[in-house]
Amino acid sequence: MSDNTTLFFGNFNLAATDSDSSEYRHTFGGEHDRRGASREDCNGILIHLLHRINLRDPCVPIQIPGLDRLPLYYVFDFRANDLGYRLTSEDSMDTFFPLDDKNVTSKEEWPGKNYPTAFPRSDFSVFQCNYDPTDPEDAYMWAGVFGIPKLSAAGRESVKRRVERDCEFAYDFTDATEEEYEDAMCFPFMQGKPNNTCLNPGCENHSRHGQLNVIALLPPEPVSGVQLWDGAGVQLIFQMCPLCYTIRSSNQCT
Repeated sequence: MSDNTTLFFGNFNLAATDSDSSEYRHTFGGEHDRRGASREDCNGILIHLLHRINLRDPCVPIQIPGLDRLPLYYVFDFRANDLGYRLTSEDSMDTFFPLDDKNVTSKEEWPGKNYPTAFPRSDFSVFQCNYDPTDPEDAYMWAGVFGIPKLSAAGRESVKRRVERDCEFAYDFTDATEEEYEDAMCFPFMQGKPNNTCLNPGCENHSRHGQLNVIALLPPEPVSGVQLWDGAGVQLIFQMCPLCYTIRSSNQCT
């Protein structure tokens, strides 16, 4: 996998993007593709379309009932850190913004000068990656996404010893509980596993942390030559609520 690879997750499966085109016509960039994504629909904030994924592709490990297309949107305007959206049809969606967003600006600001209102459109394909949740090495490397529920008792002990070595500078594992061990197993996240709530105010998970599933990770340069953060090392995280299928996009430094 290259530095431009976007990763997709679902049902203990892992997939990645490639720059080749596909019969499923996955695309990156371009203008908004549905109602609910305009500035007027988003409180005057411009949101950007990143990937547009054809869920009929068997290599894509994500499913949303009744939908064939999944757009990945993010808000780069510093007036908001996170974005929530629920796809209501193939051509419309509802958007949600956190009411308690911290460290945001009062006026429109962007990661760089002359930031584009839309990214250049390009095609990509998706391929399945090797991932075995019963293998301690694989489980450890992706524990921040999938956890380690499919490891044997011996496998769990193996990854616990490894996390003790890798994270001794950040954690004291003296008398650590199983939950504390699993909290420390946060790869591929550099700032810990995301613990967000669902942004849909009508959902039960709106007030419950840690219930969302990670479905995608985007690197700072998801397409060669397209810098999302003006050269800064920031990854985008996309999570989906298992109850209402609202998607929450956020970021972490890498």
